[in-house]
Amino acid sequence: MNTSTEDLELDNKKILKSQIIPDEVQGEEDNSIDEIAEEEGAPAWMVTFADLVTLLLVFFILLFSISSVEKEKFKSVLSSIQIALNQNTPVASQIIIQQAPPATDSKIDPIIPQPGMDKDDQPKESDKDELVNDIKTMIQEQRLGQFVYVYTEGERIIIRIKGTILFPSGDVELFEDALPIFDDIYALFKKYSDYNIDIKGYTDDTPISTVRFPSNWELSAVRATTVLRFFIEQGINPGRMSATGYADLFPIASNDTVQGRAQNRRVEFVLEKEDK
Repeated sequence: MNTSTEDLELDNKKILKSQIIPDEVQGEEDNSIDEIAEEEGAPAWMVTFADLVTLLLVFFILLFSISSVEKEKFKSVLSSIQIALNQNTPVASQIIIQQAPPATDSKIDPIIPQPGMDKDDQPKESDKDELVNDIKTMIQEQRLGQFVYVYTEGERIIIRIKGTILFPSGDVELFEDALPIFDDIYALFKKYSDYNIDIKGYTDDTPISTVRFPSNWELSAVRATTVLRFFIEQGINPGRMSATGYADLFPIASNDTVQGRAQNRRVEFVLEKEDK
């Protein structure tokens, strides 16, 4: 009896609801609720997209941090690599264009004692003047005045040697007569160990084109490194030395004559103390 009464009340409620709210209205209300629910929450693909953008941002920040290298550390690493390369297999340095050195020797003013000055009060000779005098003494004792020259250029000291006494024409093998000269120069390099040494090779303007030397650039560079290798094998610290080829740039005489071309074929040692 009770069950029948409850069923009757439920049926009455359904009838009353259907009379008050039509089915069409109920369907529209359900659709509106679904649309509001979709508008309140973000689409699912937006979560994946946001994660992707965040990862890309972190990736580019990481790249930027890796690419930031301190300048001083970079120079230190580069210097170490250059020294290591020179110790194993000396090679020609980059071709650097510089101003041509003067063709004539610069004069060095002698130290003249002033009247009334004691011996101890006289100005002392600098390392640079002492080195220049030692080079001149070597040139005089070995009678190399026709082949070896020395001059100064600011704080730099340049020793110039004619190529005719060093190498055969178009070749890079040292003459036997060049070895005693290099032995004397080696002794000076050993004595004045605080000077860096830049070896420069030059040729005349006569073109060369062989399998080994396609141009004068290669010939001058290999001649410079041949000289560099000699001094490294003798025990000079490779960190003090560099070698550069200049081909027929910066002639010191006219290439129109045999004598002029012979002067242009040369090797130069540029000695300079490193700035501290």
